[in-house]
Amino acid sequence: MSEPSITNTELLTKMQVIERYFPGCGYNTVNPVFYENDFPKLIIPGKKRPLYPAPEVEKWIHNHTVYGF
Repeated sequence: MSEPSITNTELLTKMQVIERYFPGCGYNTVNPVFYENDFPKLIIPGKKRPLYPAPEVEKWIHNHTVYGF
């Protein structure tokens, strides 16, 4: 099966990721997660900051909290 189309994927900003997946945590507490080499992000030409695909972020968080990697 081919990769899902990026046009149908919900893209989130860093603050939206923090609000959705890390409620109650401060920016400084969560910010180091975004610098992990394997944290999913999408760099769009012309955009200053990367965006984060919601399904991949959910999978990354699940893998790191359940399996510890």
